[in-house]
Order: sequence, then structure tokens, then C-alpha cells
Amino acid sequence: MSGLELLLIGLAALIGSAVTAIAGLGGGILLLSVLLQFLTPLEAIPVHAVIQLASNSFRAFILRKDVDWAIVGRFSLLLLPSGVAGLAVAGAFPVTLGSIFIAAFALLMVWWPRGLEKISLILGGGKQSFFSLGALAGFLNIPFGVTGPAVAPVFRRELPVRTAMVATFAMAQTAGHLAKISVFVGDGFAYSDRLDLICIGVVSVMVGTWIGTKILRHLSEELFSHVFRIGLTVIALRVIISAVFA
Repeated sequence: MSGLELLLIGLAALIGSAVTAIAGLGGGILLLSVLLQFLTPLEAIPVHAVIQLASNSFRAFILRKDVDWAIVGRFSLLLLPSGVAGLAVAGAFPVTLGSIFIAAFALLMVWWPRGLEKISLILGGGKQSFFSLGALAGFLNIPFGVTGPAVAPVFRRELPVRTAMVATFAMAQTAGHLAKISVFVGDGFAYSDRLDLICIGVVSVMVGTWIGTKILRHLSEELFSHVFRIGLTVIALRVIISAVFA
């Protein structure tokens, strides 16, 4: 890759990680959309997983006192086996249609609270719903790369305190990216071929995460709720529009 391309990806990683630290989500989709301008989906998704692993794990470390480990444990339990299942059928999924579905589901959940309650009950209710949610996220993560917008509303519903939501969601996403990377390594993806890109991405997301976390600590709960809802809406609409005109 050229120096300019690496610079653009590094900038997207920095901005995206800062946005995620402030709003709780969003940076992953921004980074993936930029990576897809220079890499094929089969290269972009594995590389994205490593960079996002660094972003989420660093954010979880900074906010480690706010992590709800009971939720993380439930969410993580079925990530790996469901990821293997997702890899086995990945070729059967139309990526564009799947992206639209994930984005539309996210919009429905964030703007229809009663629907979110019903989905939570279908998944098991309360913290028990995170077993099923993790299995679903692990399965869809492989063919589509990003499922954060679809599962984030459930985390927000169960974790009304902003730092707890951001910290716990970051730790859950860390587990999800670890499972995803394990699946890709097992499938033979050569990460060594993209070490320069990965190193630049990792450094960028750590800087962006540090900046965004500083801002998060100064947000009120009400403002965070507005930022979360508006951010998720913008991200979902962008995914739908990009998929339709792809």
C-alpha cells in the first residue's frame, strides 16, 4: 500500500476510535468502510478485526472498573463456536442484504423501545439474553464484519450508566474480535502480509481511544443518550444507503 493510503486508514482509525469512546459505537463501521476502499472484503474484515481488537481492549482497560463482567461472560460463551458456524456458511450470505438487515434492525431497536424489550425477552430476558446475543453476534460477525450497531441497543438497555455501557460493550467486542481472529487464523489468513497496515491502525486507535475516553468522562448521562441514539441512527442510515447504491 502507498504511504497516502496508510495515512488515510490511520486517520480513519483514530477518528473512529475516538467516536466510539464518546458515543459507545460507530468507529468500527467507519474504519471498515475505509478499508474496503483499498482491500477486498476477504482481506479487510480480518485486518479490521485486529485493529478493532486493539481499540476495544484499550478502551476496556481504561474503563476497567466499569466493566460488568457477568454480561461479558455470558456474551462471550458462544462466540467462538458460532463464529465457526458463520464461516462455514459465509459464502451463502448476500453481504449487501445482510448489511441492510443489520442496519435496519439497529434503527428499529433504538427508536422502538418496546420492540427492544420484546427482543430482549425472546433472547432470554435481562442478563440471560446475552448468551443468545453473543451467539448471534459471533455467527454474523464472520460474513458481515460488523454487528455492533445491532447488539449495542441491548447493552444500552441493560447498562444505563454511560461508562458502564461503553466499558462493558468494549470488553464484549474484544471477546468477539478475539473469536473472529481465531477463526480467520484457523482458516489460513496470513496476517503477516499486512503488518504495516495493522501497526499503523493499532497505534491510531489507541490514540483515538485515549482522546475519546477523556471526553466521555465529561458527558452527562442525558447528553450521552442523545449522542448514542443520533450516532447509531446516522451509522445505520449510512450503511443502508451505501449498500443500496453499491
